[in-house]
Amino acid sequence: MKSTTLGITKTITKNTRSTTKLSHISELAETIKINRMDNETLKNIPLTTILLTYLFVCGILYLIGYWSTFDIDVFSLISIYDIPKSFAFPLLISQGFFVLNVITGNTINLNDDREDISHFITLKKEWGNFKRIPLGMLTSINLWLTAILCGMIVYIPNYKENEIFWIISSFVVAYYLLHRFINHGIVKNKIKNRVARYFVGHFLIFFPISCLSTGKLTSLKILHNRESKYVSIVNIKSAVITSDTTRLKLLGFISDRIIYSTLDNKKIFIINKESCDGIILTK
Repeated sequence: MKSTTLGITKTITKNTRSTTKLSHISELAETIKINRMDNETLKNIPLTTILLTYLFVCGILYLIGYWSTFDIDVFSLISIYDIPKSFAFPLLISQGFFVLNVITGNTINLNDDREDISHFITLKKEWGNFKRIPLGMLTSINLWLTAILCGMIVYIPNYKENEIFWIISSFVVAYYLLHRFINHGIVKNKIKNRVARYFVGHFLIFFPISCLSTGKLTSLKILHNRESKYVSIVNIKSAVITSDTTRLKLLGFISDRIIYSTLDNKKIFIINKESCDGIILTK
């Protein structure tokens, strides 16, 4: 009787294990199927759609860089038509730097065939820890990048509104990421040509950073009243002209709105274009 019970128990245990294995296999097969479907979906997305989406993201970065200086929530104001014109100028700047770097041979300087590209020098295996550890710290690219950015944040007063901070930080971060990208193993295997790899890296890395920093630098010039257009709002029906006696400066146009502020940036006005008959801009 006991042997019969034990036999039934073993059979049930084996069946349970088999059922568990089958469930795991079916889950794994379902996961593989979903991943294949996702890959097929990505392959079916046209390249133009991906490119346009990327350009629109870069345009949004420019708008964020520009309008965040004035603490304006740009997403509540912009329309889809405001985005394309935002990335045109940064794109020209990015491609201009690409051409300049190709002419000056910077594509060769950034190319690094070492296995470990996280240091300025190659740390040899035969070196002892007494030599490798301090040299590894002193020649670490990540450490120097962090030190430069943190140093500027600490020592530059009001760094968020400082143009020098944005210029240096943009160049440092852009060239760091570009160096990492063009020397990555997967990128090297996919894009054999060095100049082509450099161009792709410039477009994917330099371009969005250029959008954000260009928007920020342009707005900072207006914030500090170095490049300002003074605005007067004309309303013919009520014979009223909001003149520039208080020196109102134009911040920009978003969709159907005119945005301007006082010279001290304490008051910002947002009006619809339809609410006035025109504006007068003076330099």
